[in-house]
Parts: sequence; C-alpha cells; structure tokens
Amino acid sequence: MKTKVIIIEDDSEFAEMQKKIINEKENFECLQFFTNPLDYLNSKETFGEDIILLDIVMPQMNGLDAISPILKKNPDVSIIINSIQDDVDIILRAIQEGAVGYLDKQNFYSYFDIVLESVVNEGAYMTPKVARKVFNYFHHKKQNINILTVREKQVANGIIDGMSYKMIADHLNISLDTVRMNVRNIYKKFKIQSRTELINIIGTNK
Repeated sequence: MKTKVIIIEDDSEFAEMQKKIINEKENFECLQFFTNPLDYLNSKETFGEDIILLDIVMPQMNGLDAISPILKKNPDVSIIINSIQDDVDIILRAIQEGAVGYLDKQNFYSYFDIVLESVVNEGAYMTPKVARKVFNYFHHKKQNINILTVREKQVANGIIDGMSYKMIADHLNISLDTVRMNVRNIYKKFKIQSRTELINIIGTNK
C-alpha cells in the first residue's frame, strides 16, 4: 500500500516537480496538488491522503492558518511544512499548530525522502538547518536566565508559582513596590508581557 501525498503549493511549476519526484518513489504516490489551502479545504473529494506537504506564503490563506482547519478536516493526516520561511517563530508556531515535519524548500531534493519516511514511521523530522534554528532558540532562552539578578530570579519564580505580588512581597520580606519594580525589569529584559511568556522562558529551568 502506497503512502498518499497531497501538495499545497502556490508555485505550480515547483509543485509539478515535487509531484513527479514523489511519484518516482516506490512507496509513495502524490495524488495531486492545490495552489492554495482554500481549494483543498473546500474540495468535496475524498483523497485518503496520509501526508500533506504545505507551503506557508500563499494567496488567500497563509499555510500556518491552514494547519488547524486541515487537521479538523482530516485529523489523521500528517502535515509537513515545505517552505523557504525559516524564522524560528514561524517554525515554532507550525509545530504548535500540529505540523510534524519541517522541510526548508531550498533543500527539498536532498531531504524530502528522509522527511517522508520519518513521518510515515510515526516520527517527526526537521531538516538540519531548521532543527539548528530551533535548538539555538531554546539554548538562547536558557542562557537568558543569567541576565536576571538574584532578586529578579526570586520574583520570577514567585510569578511562575502563581503567587500574587503581595504574596511574593511577604515571602521575600520586601515591599510591594519593590516586587512591581522587579517584575517590570524582568519583563523588559525578556521583552515579554505576561506570566505565560515567562513560563515559556524559565518555567522548567528554575
């Protein structure tokens, strides 16, 4: 049984090339391609696709915005991002939305078979360039903890633990104004605005 693939890619020429080389693989079959996500989402046909290769920058609907509706339409499909977009925030959002693979388009011909095989075997895969960006991002976040003073770390830990500003002040035997000042400094240093963002940075590294 061949693994069925659908491509969503606004560059028709590139999509045709992708389709051709996928169909040359013994265990894969590219059924067809769509030039934007809405055409796929609005299609009444049943394709039985196992994998979708999804571009990001497309007309009418951004690929990132399409991930959730695609998974709602077909919860069992595996979405692999195939894009020149390699900004780490975009990569992380794609993963959060439900993508299980990320292929930088410039290296499609070198890695597409590895990505497809990995996903078929219930794994996930990022091409090395993309993976390095993700690892660098989290390494950088961890290193950033050291930019806080001892007091700021204490206040940050109190925020992460769900303590109110007054509880933090009482626990650390400092004034409420001092707590507020430290919170402002923490948020400014990390360029964040919320407790959730703070947890994402240091919540597991206390």
